[in-house]
Amino acid sequence: GFWPAGLPRLRQGTGDLGRRMERTFRRLGPAPVAIVGTDIPDLRPRHVAAAFRALRHHDAVFGPAADGGYWLVGLKGRRALPPLFPRVRWSTDQALADSLASLPRGWKVAFLETLVDVDDGAALP
Repeated sequence: GFWPAGLPRLRQGTGDLGRRMERTFRRLGPAPVAIVGTDIPDLRPRHVAAAFRALRHHDAVFGPAADGGYWLVGLKGRRALPPLFPRVRWSTDQALADSLASLPRGWKVAFLETLVDVDDGAALP
């Protein structure tokens, strides 16, 4: 199958996308973590590897989506995290900008290549 058998899986829990992602970052603790969407047909292992390379020298990394959202968000490992994604307008063309605005001032952010996420049938390649 597509998902390697030995790779752990975590339940997302409840709440909007921001709460679910924040919960995942907090649960995984002080290690670099990247969260990717499942609706990215062009996603390849090289994209995930590039995210972890970026986290060596950046506090956060985003993989922008063509629609103004993002297909990946990653954070450098930290013992304490500020509240994340509190006022993001999810599923809009402002999701990436809102997420960036919610990060602490002074954080270094890297960006990966822009990919298409499939939000509906019209977005299918």
